[in-house]
Amino acid sequence: MPVQQRKVKGTPSDIYESKDEGTANAQAGPAAVIAASPSASPWWLSATILGPICLILLILVIMMAQQVYQLSQKSEQQLEVTEMENIVLLDTLQQLTTGKEDNCSMCEVDWDQQAASCYSFSKNAKSWHNSLDACTAMSASLVKIDTKKELAFLKNEISKRVYVYRGQQFSFNFWTGLNYDNDIGNWTWADGSPFSFQLAEEEL
Repeated sequence: MPVQQRKVKGTPSDIYESKDEGTANAQAGPAAVIAASPSASPWWLSATILGPICLILLILVIMMAQQVYQLSQKSEQQLEVTEMENIVLLDTLQQLTTGKEDNCSMCEVDWDQQAASCYSFSKNAKSWHNSLDACTAMSASLVKIDTKKELAFLKNEISKRVYVYRGQQFSFNFWTGLNYDNDIGNWTWADGSPFSFQLAEEEL
């Protein structure tokens, strides 16, 4: 059936009414909704879509900035640790090159250092010759005293080594490399060099 229309006078625009209300409402309804609804605006649609995306991007940027900051902090801490390790290594190297004067001994455990020599005070009772052999087996030798300073060091170390027997305190006796050579009738050191009585006279 054809739809009849008539023009309604007195309106600012040409609006047509249909005698068929259902058809008229079907034609006018959606158009009125689209014209009246703000959701039809393209800017509003763009804001609705891009808004969450921008928010997500902003959150990601903040998270990345925090990670970069944390990494930079860790790098600074690692750099400080590395610098401290280098300082400790340099200090250790200096101590190793200077010896005991910087509270660092170059001697083995249970050996005492004085100047460029290491000393071991054995408490095992042996004869002079057996002591000499024991020192040789350790790539060492019975001590040879060359200076007044070395003699004072040995006296001080020996005085520290004591033992108690029946309630009394005794000092240990230690061999040196000095031995009386019957063949030449004189005192000599284990390496064959003669003893200098000047050292003993200086002590007296």
